[in-house]
Amino acid sequence: MRKANFRFWLLVVLAFVLTQPGSIAFANWDMPYGFYKDLSVWMGCAAAGLVLVLVYGLYEWRNGKLSPLNPILAGGIIILTALTGYHAELALGGKMHPNFLAFLIGGFIGLVLSLMLLPASLLYALTGGLYYPYDRPLAVAWVVMIIIAIVLLVAYLKAKKEEAKESEGRGPSVSSSGQGGP
Repeated sequence: MRKANFRFWLLVVLAFVLTQPGSIAFANWDMPYGFYKDLSVWMGCAAAGLVLVLVYGLYEWRNGKLSPLNPILAGGIIILTALTGYHAELALGGKMHPNFLAFLIGGFIGLVLSLMLLPASLLYALTGGLYYPYDRPLAVAWVVMIIIAIVLLVAYLKAKKEEAKESEGRGPSVSSSGQGGP
């Protein structure tokens, strides 16, 4: 179960990490609108990605691999992410998405676009060419999330290795009749 928890939370963090460069790229494709536009697009894309991660988490919970607390916390993160993005959109006057439902639908379209633009924008993000000066907080948040993702990946691989060691140590059990069995 520990391995599944690390994998789930790694996917939650990756929903933010993988959508950021592409979402910033297409938020500024015609002209830079400022910090709030970039934040709004990133949070919309991340919220859409988190919905997919939540569906996966519910599947894993139904199969007994995750505790119910994990999908509940992820649902809370989705709500906070979507509200943060929508409020950033409202700070711009709400011109792109007149209501919350339109913002959520736009988030799924943005998710596809941000993932398509990820390979092209990643080089610019790593060299700092993607960001305008007002995007520094977003760049710092992205780097922090990459570090968190690396820590979660290491923890996941360690838990996977320990789990494999435990199952290897148990091996097939031998019954009193000398035949293997559970």
